[in-house]
Amino acid sequence: MTMPQQIKVSDITDESSAQTYLDQMVMTTFCRVLDTSRLPPVVVMRLLASALGTTYREVAVAHQDGQCPCGWCPLPAIDIETLRASLEDAAALKRADDLGTMAVAGRA
Repeated sequence: MTMPQQIKVSDITDESSAQTYLDQMVMTTFCRVLDTSRLPPVVVMRLLASALGTTYREVAVAHQDGQCPCGWCPLPAIDIETLRASLEDAAALKRADDLGTMAVAGRA
């Protein structure tokens, strides 16, 4: 597995760079906890999922009063289903013959 080029938080300019940054931070955190705790990988992953749920809850509560200028209105049932589907999609093995997952080899 090749890791994407390391980026800093100051390099985040769009959704793609934010995804790369978050992927790096989660993998780094996962590896550190795994190495330090010696917990099984699936336990550490469950703890990460729990941390994400806690983050969602805290951010949603902060947005319920409508005082944040971003305008986000939490819809827990829909939001949590979207998060679940994203986790499922990201965790699923990708077929090697799927053009969407193939590495670009050049330009036409």
